[in-house]
Amino acid sequence: MLGTAASSAATIPTIAHTANSIRRAFQTTTFDSLSSSHHPILCARFHFLSLRSFSNVSTKAMSHSQTLHASNYHPQSSAPGNKQALISLSDKKDLTLLGNGLQELGYTIVSTGGTASALENAGVSVTKVEQLTCFPEMLDGRVKTLHPNIHGGILARRDQKHHMEALNEHGIGTFDVVVVNLYPFYDKVTSMGGIAFDDGIENIDIGGPAMIRAAAKNHKDVLVVVYSQDYPALLEFLKGSQDDQQFRRKLAWKAFEHIASYDSAVSEWLWKQTGGDKFPPKLTVPLSLKSSLRYGENPHQKAAFYVDKSLSEVNAGGIATAIQQHGKEMSYNNYLDADAAWNCVSEFRNPTCVIVKHTNPCGVASSDDILEAYRLAVKADPVSAFGGIVAFNIEIDDIVVAPKYTEKGLEILHGKSKTLRILEAKKNEKGKLSLRQVGGGWLAQDSDDLTPQDIQFNVVSEKKPQDNELRDAEFAWLCVKHVKSNAIVIAKDNCMLGMGSGQPNCLESLRIALRKAGDEVKGAALASDAFFPFAWKDAVEEACESGIGVIAEPGGSIRDGDAVDCCNKYGVSLLFTKKMEMEKGKVVVEKVRGKSTVIRSFSKWVLPLPMLSGFTASPMAVALSPYSLGDSISVEFTIGDGCTAVLTTQSSTKVYKSLGSNCSEQVLEARIGSGALFVVIPDPVTCFSTARYSQKQVFRVVSDSSLVIVDWFTSGRHESGEKWDFELYRSSNCIFAEGNQPVFLDTVLLEQSSPVDIAERMHEYQVIAMVLIYGPKLKHIQDQVQENVKRLMSQQLQIPSTRLGCCAKTNSDNCLVRPAFIASCSAFGPKGMGVVVRVASTTTEAVYRFLHHQLAGMEPLLGVSPYS
Repeated sequence: MLGTAASSAATIPTIAHTANSIRRAFQTTTFDSLSSSHHPILCARFHFLSLRSFSNVSTKAMSHSQTLHASNYHPQSSAPGNKQALISLSDKKDLTLLGNGLQELGYTIVSTGGTASALENAGVSVTKVEQLTCFPEMLDGRVKTLHPNIHGGILARRDQKHHMEALNEHGIGTFDVVVVNLYPFYDKVTSMGGIAFDDGIENIDIGGPAMIRAAAKNHKDVLVVVYSQDYPALLEFLKGSQDDQQFRRKLAWKAFEHIASYDSAVSEWLWKQTGGDKFPPKLTVPLSLKSSLRYGENPHQKAAFYVDKSLSEVNAGGIATAIQQHGKEMSYNNYLDADAAWNCVSEFRNPTCVIVKHTNPCGVASSDDILEAYRLAVKADPVSAFGGIVAFNIEIDDIVVAPKYTEKGLEILHGKSKTLRILEAKKNEKGKLSLRQVGGGWLAQDSDDLTPQDIQFNVVSEKKPQDNELRDAEFAWLCVKHVKSNAIVIAKDNCMLGMGSGQPNCLESLRIALRKAGDEVKGAALASDAFFPFAWKDAVEEACESGIGVIAEPGGSIRDGDAVDCCNKYGVSLLFTKKMEMEKGKVVVEKVRGKSTVIRSFSKWVLPLPMLSGFTASPMAVALSPYSLGDSISVEFTIGDGCTAVLTTQSSTKVYKSLGSNCSEQVLEARIGSGALFVVIPDPVTCFSTARYSQKQVFRVVSDSSLVIVDWFTSGRHESGEKWDFELYRSSNCIFAEGNQPVFLDTVLLEQSSPVDIAERMHEYQVIAMVLIYGPKLKHIQDQVQENVKRLMSQQLQIPSTRLGCCAKTNSDNCLVRPAFIASCSAFGPKGMGVVVRVASTTTEAVYRFLHHQLAGMEPLLGVSPYS
């Protein structure tokens, strides 16, 4: 028992000496009369004493009730020359081989829990970790080996005298071998049934990585092993007489690599649990070498093939996990082509054959008879098919990548050629990241795994496709996804007829595809991976003249209208393809060095959010895509305190024909800070015949925010004779002050379902516009606009005028009739802080001139006059 020590500097040597005496006695004595439940207390007191080196040291006497039974705990340390190995394994494969081998070599084996029991059952003598730490496993196994008696023995450098003296002073022995593998976190969180969050946390190993890292750091003196396949090499090394530092370093590298891969899995899993973005701030990709390759893309390049061990790739299928059933080893180019073929054929639900050459599908066909599919695929381009990769999406019994083979099929294929490579692969999973290396970094994107069911095929031409034409367009679209850009595919009746790929312009790709398709092009479907920048006397017109029946392309060119008109002239159906979801964008504007600057810009549109040139003052201008392609688009703006931002479009926003009840939708939300100015001055919306369009704009302001909104639309494409022929137009503009207090709520709704059609209600007017001016910065402009509109309309109602394009008409009695341009103006909001102007005109040009004239006073704020 220990008494209370005096707290004075003079007593320190005595206390230290007493502590060392107790330690030595404790290491050589069995306390049969002590209670084992209190053994840790004694150990704790004893270590407390041994580590103190300052003046005020005190210990508490232990009562007889605090004594412990230590018959199960015999603190040990290895004497000089005594060799120790530490083993702690979750995966106990080949443990008996390892334990017996080390014991035969004279090693004392120290082990934990289940590993110790397994060794004892195999007849191997074991010292349990508790006998070294004087501490039982605790906290449900979270704490077992995190103790100086363990880590001191691993980390001590044998060539440092003071390290060895410290171990001797504290009675700690050294470890020469550490063999550890980790909790099966990877297997647990990727199990088919999934895993609860708390269970996932409990499967994160702490003690294991700590021991592995410690041993790997001190690999000069400690051999560390993390893979069971290294057990034989370890035992052979220990039998030798020479110390090979390269062997030690290789084991240490494997240890750190193992920990890094483990930590990346934990990080990947935890990031997903946070609900964070698909693209984390930092991304670690654990790769494992599968094979060294004979050479790379060219004979002089060395190459290797690595398997992605990310959690997202578990059971994900693909070429990396394919089983090679026959043939010589795969080359770098073989893998590229096999991957391209497998990715393409996996797109199709019906039995399909794909032939690939240099990563491009040169033949694709679907048929209930897989042999017929193969013949049709070869027929598409028999020259390119020679020496290509053949892939099937169903089991093959007599025909060279497939999901499965019958024994007969393999037997037949084995006889074809000794070098024929036969791969059996699992279908790729959806939703993975696609990575591509560039100089100094990697590009990451969603994998292109959309199906026709995920896509809107929006009809933008006058001619709607027949059901069979739509099926051909979908087939061609699936094929063109896997052809290198610029890519064109021509298909008919579930068969690729021709393909053009990798050309610097789509016209050349089209001509190649047409040449391969030959006379079968009549009535076929054409798919392009990109929009057509030109139509007349270019790809679209040549395709129409060749006899193509339907064209599918993404749209997004500033000349999309030309493509529509060209297809209408030749009676060809034109489809624009877009993913069915609300695409979201975000723009944040803040002051940077006194200038309004976009500090964050995010968009998922095909067209980005480019900077609009011409603004030389501090305002920040952003131009949005001018095309609504039958999809849903949402963008959020944050305009920081004191900033000025201008939002405009590159040209008129065109809303193409809707298919069925589909409605194009655009949502704009903006928060405008204190003293900030946000100016929204787009070109007009033009809805094509049968189009359906809905727009909602919500602006949140504070007391001194300022805002300009121009919202206007036309009757349609005048040059095509369209006049209010769209099905639906809805536009809402809402302004909310602090506390969600409504300041301005306005909705315009035009719908053909009304008893009177839109054209009749609109009379001769071709353009409707609303101008909203709000906030303290714009008070002088509000006053000027109100005066201008009042004077303008007074003149209009009294004297016929041609100003601003206004040609008032009179009847035979010389009475004024409906003017060509009409406007009204009224104030709104608290203390009349806002002004709204509504305009109707027979011409678009007149509205442009009106807007330019009324908003000219904003030039000092923006650096340029709007609509100039």
